[in-house]
Amino acid sequence: MKKDQSHKVEIIALGQNCMPRTILTRWGIKPKKIFGELSYPFDFAVFETREITRSIKTDFEEFLFNLNYCKDKKVWTKEPDCIEFVHETNFKENDKEKLVNKYLKRIENFKTTMKNPNPIIFVQILGDCSDIENLYNELKNKRKGYPFKLIVVDTQNITKPIVGINVLKLPFPSVEYKQNWWKKKYYSSREGKIFEKQICDFVSDVIKSV
Repeated sequence: MKKDQSHKVEIIALGQNCMPRTILTRWGIKPKKIFGELSYPFDFAVFETREITRSIKTDFEEFLFNLNYCKDKKVWTKEPDCIEFVHETNFKENDKEKLVNKYLKRIENFKTTMKNPNPIIFVQILGDCSDIENLYNELKNKRKGYPFKLIVVDTQNITKPIVGINVLKLPFPSVEYKQNWWKKKYYSSREGKIFEKQICDFVSDVIKSV
């Protein structure tokens, strides 16, 4: 759906990992970074929904507290919130300040976009646990009357119908895909393409409704 810039629909991924941002970019629903698309704090890390909800509620007040470098995994983590910054493997043990500055920019992008009157489509792919109703309420509170939609891809059939939330119940096509979805062998497979296309078609239909 083409719109002029004054009516642009923003798309913000809300985890629980980098799957929503990656899939929507791969299929052309969300523009690539090279075309000026902003990055947000939940795009490229692993979260639990409750931590996403709490971060939005508190304006990310403690989002960058308690960061630790895990030498075994060679990745930065945030304890005890089970956050893993899995895409920032270039930031080594002495690069904490660089990591913090990068995420401060992404947090600022999020806050600025939340104040924009243009419609926002939030997309989350659930893997196991759920705090969706609280998340929706926090988004509603922060948007202050501006239009938005929350899309939840429920891969475990754990959500109940909630007014205002667009739920797509869609199990992972296989255990192998779930564990390796970012590898070309799996996302380019027939079952991987079918799974991802269903997500993108669902998101596209919601975009058309705003």
